Amino acid sequence: MSISMYLILITVSCFVLTWIIRVSPFVLLSKADLPESVIKWLQYVPVCLFTALILEGMLNQEGNAGFTLNFESIIVAIPTILIALIFRSLTITVIAGMFIMAIVRLVF
Repeated sequence: MSISMYLILITVSCFVLTWIIRVSPFVLLSKADLPESVIKWLQYVPVCLFTALILEGMLNQEGNAGFTLNFESIIVAIPTILIALIFRSLTITVIAGMFIMAIVRLVF
């Protein structure tokens, strides 16, 4: 299997563009003094994004009929939320959630 130069350029370009988009806010904001209200507001962004990702994974779209609940994800979410509340560590929570999901998929 050969890889064309076009595919390599596209891949490298996507990497560079993604890296610039993700790193530039940190570089620009690290030198700026933001107001306390903005800093307080920004603390909620990761929680909101994480919650949106989790809830989106718990819903299945059934054509034009709307959404249905993904019970497999709900079964996994309950102990994962408890682990998050106990340990207060994103790493432990994600690893535990993946482990619990693997067990649920193995059993069901």
